[in-house]
This record gives sequence, structure tokens and C-alpha cells, in this order.
Amino acid sequence: MRLVTIVSVAAIVIITAAAHAVRAAQSVHEVTVIAQKFAFEPAEIQVVAGEPVRLVVRSGDSVHGFAIPALKIDLQVPRGGDPVVAEFIAPPAGRYDVACSEFCGRGHGQMRAALVSTAPVRTNR
Repeated sequence: MRLVTIVSVAAIVIITAAAHAVRAAQSVHEVTVIAQKFAFEPAEIQVVAGEPVRLVVRSGDSVHGFAIPALKIDLQVPRGGDPVVAEFIAPPAGRYDVACSEFCGRGHGQMRAALVSTAPVRTNR
């Protein structure tokens, strides 16, 4: 009985390690986003579901926020161009709203963008 338990635990450890190795070997999709009154550039961020993503967000003028509520991401972006970074695994296919979460002036309410996640392309190999 113990041998079965030890073998089962070893198999789980090996599978988990292999999944982490695959994820580590996958290259990170890095996107630079500029926040400035009253827009994000790019206004649409394209990612592929399941890929590692790094968003590097900078301000072109004043303090801004960068929030993707559905992904529980909320960054404060300082003035002066210093970057803030969000790293995550791209969510399932869909459109995710991005908004400025730091009041930045009269056009703040219109400061929106989208993260668009598409399904991975499957090949027959």
C-alpha cells in the first residue's frame, strides 16, 4: 500500500514539474502600454489564452491607473515615465475591459482600452 502511495505522489510531482518547465520554456509576450490623457496606447492589447504576458505600463504625462477588473489587476502608474509591470497568464478567450483607475482629469471616464484574448491555434502534428 505504501509503495502505491509513494509512486502516486512521485507521479504528481513529476507531472507538476513538467508543467512548470513547459510554462518556463514558453516565451513571455511583452507589451508596452502608454497611458496619457485620455487614452491608452495601444487601445487594444492582443494576447493568446494561456500564454505568459508581461504588461509594461508607463505614463506620458500625469499619474494614471491601469486596471483590468476581471483579472484583479490594478496598477498605479506614476508620472515621469517610470514603468510598472503586471505579469500574468493570459485568460480564456474573450474581451476584458481596461480602465484608468486613478482620476486624471475631465476625460478620465473615457480613458478605456481592452485586453483581447484569443484561443490558441491548434496544429495537426
